[in-house]
Amino acid sequence: MDLIPTPEARAALLARIKGILLQPKDEWPKIDAEPATIGGIYSSYVVYLVAVPVLCTLIGSLVFGYGFAGVTYRPSIAAALTTAVLQYGLQLGGVYIFALIIEALSPRFGGNKDRVSAFKLAAYSATASWLAGVFALVPGLGILSLLGLYSLYLLYTGVPILMKVPADKALPYTAAIIVIGIILGLVAGALSTCMLPSRGPATQGELSGKLNLPGGVSVDMGKLDQAAKRMESMGKQMGQPNEGAPSGAPSSTEDDAARLPPIPPGDLKTLLPKSLPGGFARTDVSTAAGGAAGLAFGTAKATYTKGNAHITLSLMDMGAMGALATLGSAFGANATEETATSYSKMGEVDGRMTMEKFDKETKDGTFGVVVKDRVMVEAEGNGASMAALKSAVGAIDLGSVEALANK
Repeated sequence: MDLIPTPEARAALLARIKGILLQPKDEWPKIDAEPATIGGIYSSYVVYLVAVPVLCTLIGSLVFGYGFAGVTYRPSIAAALTTAVLQYGLQLGGVYIFALIIEALSPRFGGNKDRVSAFKLAAYSATASWLAGVFALVPGLGILSLLGLYSLYLLYTGVPILMKVPADKALPYTAAIIVIGIILGLVAGALSTCMLPSRGPATQGELSGKLNLPGGVSVDMGKLDQAAKRMESMGKQMGQPNEGAPSGAPSSTEDDAARLPPIPPGDLKTLLPKSLPGGFARTDVSTAAGGAAGLAFGTAKATYTKGNAHITLSLMDMGAMGALATLGSAFGANATEETATSYSKMGEVDGRMTMEKFDKETKDGTFGVVVKDRVMVEAEGNGASMAALKSAVGAIDLGSVEALANK
């Protein structure tokens, strides 16, 4: 049985998700004009989106467990379900409380005090953060949940439209909401821990400047604006019209970038070297292609061995989905998680987003570079050092990758 009762409801949900993520400047006015109730938004949207991070965390914990210092802990099914139920309830309640904060602060910044509009803003702006919860399925990808920070941009663009806050006060109002929201999140986290069983721009113009948040997160609003425009271009490739786009809509150059044809996997294959630095010899090579929802993907990869050490080097054309990579630079593309034996981090080298993770005990690791916000060049190894993985990526002519990405 489908969780969403009718085909029409499913279509409406998917249309709203696509609209708010890919063309928020067009979607917010539609949301503002819609007659709605808080209960209706809960039942048709929030209950489904909130379930994404909760269910993915539940599945990830049961399948992969939690790792620390070389030790993996898998909760019992009962404990995992209890955690999921509590988290789900807290997140549902948190949306309403966040809406109350939005409503209460609005008059202080020259906006309207409207609870339904505040709830619309709280619910729909959180879409990106909820969907980023899919990365909780695999604990090693948890750091990619940072892409959910795109919700900050959605919140910022929705503030002037739904709460009628003047454009020049939209940024400080958004900052105030975010700071209080983070505090709310910390309180909710503490409450969740106590409740769980103990376990061993405005709509026009350009954004600029930096928004500094608690916890050392600094958001480059200019880069975030650029990332949003790329997301809108991605929406065009997915077949979503953009008639009547506002002045901040992507330029024709950006439209062309979004509509670039997929890179043939055979062309990617020619960039894979026959051997890698350090004496790694190529043992096999393969290509694959596929696509969905108007987006095409292509991959070429090869395996290299040296004794018991193995490295898989791959090039993946992410197509327009690579636009998501630009979000990394908007948040400084700098985040690290570290234990006594392993680490994972995101960074930026020569303007390109990089991701790496490594386990010092098992010698398992990956190192990847995103080229032209489109092609992921990645080395995944077992028994190889991080230096070897970086050398493997360095063996790829990134200039040639850029040339393919620009065709």
